[in-house]
Amino acid sequence: MTAGTLHIRGGGRGRAPGERSQRTAERSVRWEWYNAAFPLMEGPRMRYLLLLLPLLSSCASPSRGAVVQGAVEVSDADRLVRDLCDKRLALLGEEANHGNGRTITFKTELIRRLVEECQYDAFFIETGIYDFLHIQARLKAGQPISEDMVASAIGGMWANQEMAPLIPFLSERLEAGTLVAGGIDDQIGRGTYAQRQMTQELISSLEGPRQAECGAELERHMSWKYDDAHPYTAESVKFMLGCCKEMESALSRPGAAATPMTQGQLQMVRNLERNFTRQVAEMTRASEQTGGTQDWSAFNERSRSMFMNLEWLLSRSPTPRKAIVWLATIHAAKDLKGLDTDARHGISFGSYVHERFGAQSFVLGFSALSGSYSIGSTARTRTIEPAQAGSLEGQAFSSHTSDTRYLDGSQLRDFGPRVARPLNYSWMTAPWATVMDGLLVFREETPSHPVTR
Repeated sequence: MTAGTLHIRGGGRGRAPGERSQRTAERSVRWEWYNAAFPLMEGPRMRYLLLLLPLLSSCASPSRGAVVQGAVEVSDADRLVRDLCDKRLALLGEEANHGNGRTITFKTELIRRLVEECQYDAFFIETGIYDFLHIQARLKAGQPISEDMVASAIGGMWANQEMAPLIPFLSERLEAGTLVAGGIDDQIGRGTYAQRQMTQELISSLEGPRQAECGAELERHMSWKYDDAHPYTAESVKFMLGCCKEMESALSRPGAAATPMTQGQLQMVRNLERNFTRQVAEMTRASEQTGGTQDWSAFNERSRSMFMNLEWLLSRSPTPRKAIVWLATIHAAKDLKGLDTDARHGISFGSYVHERFGAQSFVLGFSALSGSYSIGSTARTRTIEPAQAGSLEGQAFSSHTSDTRYLDGSQLRDFGPRVARPLNYSWMTAPWATVMDGLLVFREETPSHPVTR
């Protein structure tokens, strides 16, 4: 036998002579090509190679269906990090009352891993934009920030023990410049810079008596010191809206200092405008409403405002950011139209994200088989009734004994339309894969534990 032609003894049994000669010719061509490519593989070397090939092939990979000895089970957290790692936006939802201890604990650890392992470099949260803009202006001016500032910026809704580990984690990276943070909402939180100091800094852009007039009305609103002599009405909100428009004009006129502080103040004023515009519209609708289904206009307008803030925050970076967004799942949802409740009339923040970023974004929801939760950071708690056997939560733990169960997008699609409660612990039916990209279900949820700031 030569290295150029491989003769197979007895291989032609049962074949026509023409077929046998054709196959031999094909093999001859293949080996002639191999001999030309690897001229040293002749004689004994070729025989050794032929003997080794079956052995090498059997060692290359286990047979299909074989179990690899010593394989480590992948945790739900590991699966989630894998699913989120290559995304540009990770929307981390939670039940609408924001008082879910296990959910918050899981999310704080997930954020740490996304930052450290996947190079996420932005953290945004469903809270007022104002305090974080103040923090960014201080950082750009070379002024120090404190953990208390970051905690206040996050807001009292998450003033709990479970959120506490995230505060120093964010503060350290904000100081180092390796991460940016921001609020996406236009609402005002209690005990914040926005409530205590922002008004005096913003009205300095006004001149003459308007400074005092606008300052008095805005301060009354921020501290909520309305009384019979000064009631909270649509007219008072319209007055403040007019003040904000005047401040916007002053801050954006040609020649105004384009400092980080001024740019931040301009964004603050624009958010106040959207907030007051929505309040006026809501008060007007309330006076005209005669009953029927819930009006989702305010929700929809707020969703649009939050997305406008996200776009603005992302635009501040010269290079694309990888951003984590912390918010309620009803806001994070990709689409609410498939729900069988009035919520189907809502246009979510997440729908704008999904339209803009598509597969570069990921929506993660949370739910529970049973347990309890708190109302925000208060001591008031509510019981979560045990999940129905045929619900998404019930099916998630069918034949499973773990404490958590992560359903990815493929699994959610396989379940199809099913009753579940990831939005506010109220049962509703939807094709959940159209609402979120993944769902983490806890066997038992627990209330968050409030702290005093």
